[in-house]
Amino acid sequence: MRGDGTGKDAAVYRRFQFGNLAELSMLDLRTYRDEQASTGAGWRKIDSSDRSITGRAQMDWLTSGIVTSSAQWKIVGNPVMISPVVFPPLDHRTMRAITETVGLPDAGIPYNTDQWDGYSADRRRLFDAIAANGVNNTVFLTGDIHTSWACDLPVNAADYPGAGTVGTELVVSSLTSVNIDDILGVPPRTATVAVEQAIKSTNHHIRYVEPDSHGYGVFEVNEQGAQMDWFYINDPMNPHATVGHAVSYWVADGTQQAHPVANPLDPAGYRPGTGT
Repeated sequence: MRGDGTGKDAAVYRRFQFGNLAELSMLDLRTYRDEQASTGAGWRKIDSSDRSITGRAQMDWLTSGIVTSSAQWKIVGNPVMISPVVFPPLDHRTMRAITETVGLPDAGIPYNTDQWDGYSADRRRLFDAIAANGVNNTVFLTGDIHTSWACDLPVNAADYPGAGTVGTELVVSSLTSVNIDDILGVPPRTATVAVEQAIKSTNHHIRYVEPDSHGYGVFEVNEQGAQMDWFYINDPMNPHATVGHAVSYWVADGTQQAHPVANPLDPAGYRPGTGT
């Protein structure tokens, strides 16, 4: 069931303003969502306009906040990934034909229906609102999945980058919670490298994915752009583990696209014990 954000279901989603530079919208994607779609026959539900991950009140609050914000950067604290991760993303006409014959979702076959991929109509509502209103500088900051990602948010995943983008998504890993190599019981950067390539080969808007390493991200925004710096620890079981910079992605003002850069914004900072 979905709450309406009133009474005993009072909303916990909220918004913070940082002058004219940034506005941060923090989402609640557990309280108001419809039941998660299952695979197989349940795939038909994914495209249903009657299903929501946000609930109607929160979706209205989110879209109106983003499209009317006077802040340069519209930042969204996002509990689960919004980037499409599907196999494969096909053009809408082809996918519709497949949908009508074998019951697959219009946006492609998702690998995780717990994410926005399982509620594609809500994602389309949000992306359409951003595109229709010409909103720039929308960045989703995400966790939950225990892996690292940098993605552009495509208007149409099957026509990326031709159809344009509506924002970017930057996803940080876990410090200790298990990720892919832990589950598989294999050394890091072995079996999962092929998984990364398979994901990126069919989802061209995904600029970076790393499913093994544990660590954290440091996000910084200024008038020129926004950047996420990923730092990985060498041993999640060791309280004296060392940490090192892994990769950084920069979103330049007005571009709605993430690009790799060589260095973190503050190479000397963000280290345990430095007080920064």
